[in-house]
Amino acid sequence: MYFPCHLHRRRPVRGFSLVELIAVLAITALLAGLLIPAVQSAREASRRALCAGNLRQIGLALNSYETVHRMFTPGPLADRFGVVHNNYSELAFLLPFIDQGPLFNSLNMDFHDLEAAAQPLLANRTVRNTRLLVYLCPSDGESNHLCSYRFNRGRYDQERYYMKPRSRSVFDGPFGLGVLPRVSAITDGLSRTAFVSERLGGDFIPGSGSFPRNIKVPDFEGHRSTTNDATLISLCLAAPVYGWDCTAGRYWLFGDFVNTGYNHNGAPNDLRITCGPMIGPGRFWSASGGLDPPRSAHPGAVDVLFGDGHTESVSNSVDPSLWIALGTYDFGDIAD
Repeated sequence: MYFPCHLHRRRPVRGFSLVELIAVLAITALLAGLLIPAVQSAREASRRALCAGNLRQIGLALNSYETVHRMFTPGPLADRFGVVHNNYSELAFLLPFIDQGPLFNSLNMDFHDLEAAAQPLLANRTVRNTRLLVYLCPSDGESNHLCSYRFNRGRYDQERYYMKPRSRSVFDGPFGLGVLPRVSAITDGLSRTAFVSERLGGDFIPGSGSFPRNIKVPDFEGHRSTTNDATLISLCLAAPVYGWDCTAGRYWLFGDFVNTGYNHNGAPNDLRITCGPMIGPGRFWSASGGLDPPRSAHPGAVDVLFGDGHTESVSNSVDPSLWIALGTYDFGDIAD
């Protein structure tokens, strides 16, 4: 059968022009630019919710501990001569109240006044290296640290002892040395007293001065004459750098400022470098934590647990006087 030649012709295939391809790529990039931040924001919102949930679990455990023992968990305890007789943290004593009874029972308490972060003992190696998700904020992805939550040790001022001798403490925080953390002692009210907040872990890179993760160790000898944090912090920030502590939050087991303590000397996510003591032979030492504010990976705020068990997101721009008042346990009757 004969077919005309024109019936064999194929229709020309039309491809994309370069302009059309560029337009498609530009639209795709624009959509990705809009979508990726939204996804990241949603993920951070989820992580932040989990972080606040961890704090609430710690709050429930603290109040359960108080119901049983008529006081909140002890941290480092010192005698009247200032000698510390317990180096374990509040988080260690909370273990039975967060369904970690077997882990607590495996902790050898015979070393309570011997073992510390600077001299960890073989006997408790398994306990101190156990990773507990309830003690970690999912927004902080540093893999080496084990503790994201810090107890309010308070600001250091020797004048407190003379203004309020009944307190027998130079610290104004509910978990400071010399403070017996009972409900009756917290005269400012549980709902307005900060108990626990967040702190970013160190970067675990030796010698790194990474801000805001690491702690400046100053090189000066005037610390022994300082009687309050205000003077100490001023000297600490101005002094040359002796070194950097990059191990913040390494252990939840030990009750010190590097691992489980913070204070209200600086605002949340303070723009100044964390600056404080390092315990070591012949080196700078002070009971004070210096400038050790809470820090978080959440934009613009930190999550704080209060004594009654509720949590709040506290803005970086919180009023300084309010922030100080939230950090004290007896500010209202300091002159009594």
